[in-house]
Formats: sequence, C-alpha cells, structure tokens
Amino acid sequence: MNTMKHTAIFGAAIVAVLLLAVPARADRVSVGLGVGSGGGFFALGINSGGRGPTRHPGRFHHHGRPMPHLHPFGYLPPPVIIAPPPVVVTPRGYWREREERVWLEGCWVEAVDAYGRRCKQWQPGRWEIRRIREWVE
Repeated sequence: MNTMKHTAIFGAAIVAVLLLAVPARADRVSVGLGVGSGGGFFALGINSGGRGPTRHPGRFHHHGRPMPHLHPFGYLPPPVIIAPPPVVVTPRGYWREREERVWLEGCWVEAVDAYGRRCKQWQPGRWEIRRIREWVE
C-alpha cells in the first residue's frame, strides 16, 4: 500500500479513538477528515463544541430551556429608548437693512475715445449709497 492509504487509515483510527475517548453529545461533536492525492495532503479536525450552552441566533438555550440573561426574574426587558425633547431655538433678533453713504475716491479709468483708441480718463470721486444688512438683537 502507498503512504497516502496508510495515512488515511491512520487518520481514521485516530478519529475512532478520539470519538470513543471524548464523552460528548452527538449534537456537540463535529469531525472532519480530508485526504488528498499527488501532493501529500492530509487534514484531520475534531470539535467538541465547547463546555458552555449551545448558542442559537437571538437566544441562549441550556438543556432545551431558555437561559435567563443574568437577571433574577428571567429575561431582561427590552431596552427603553427615550429620545430627548427637540430643542427649538427662537431667534432673539432680526435682520435690518439700512442705507449708508460711502465716499469713493477718484481714479483713472481705461476708456475708448471716438476714434476707437484706448485711453485713460480721470473719474472724480463721488458719493455712493450702499445697502447694508446687519443683525439686531
């Protein structure tokens, strides 16, 4: 016999010995055996499922009975979520628009004369009225 067959028989014997030696319930033991060819692959896995209660999605069970969540009266009640009251902020002021006179200094401005040539012209200073928006409390 080749070494792969020897390994498979040896692995099966180990699994049988471990199954007899480990006292466990059938729903808590899983055994895996993998044998490959050509590359010398061999895998063996045994899981006894742990010593604690089995876990199911959403609940904990212990010997077929629901297990209390460390609460003296059984299951914990669902959490009560209390949302804080909404915060309503009333503004204590208002926007006020006012007009303000602003002096603009005189400056040179580039312009085009009657013949289409660009030239510079002096623009004198002037008063201008601007709207200003400000917050008043």
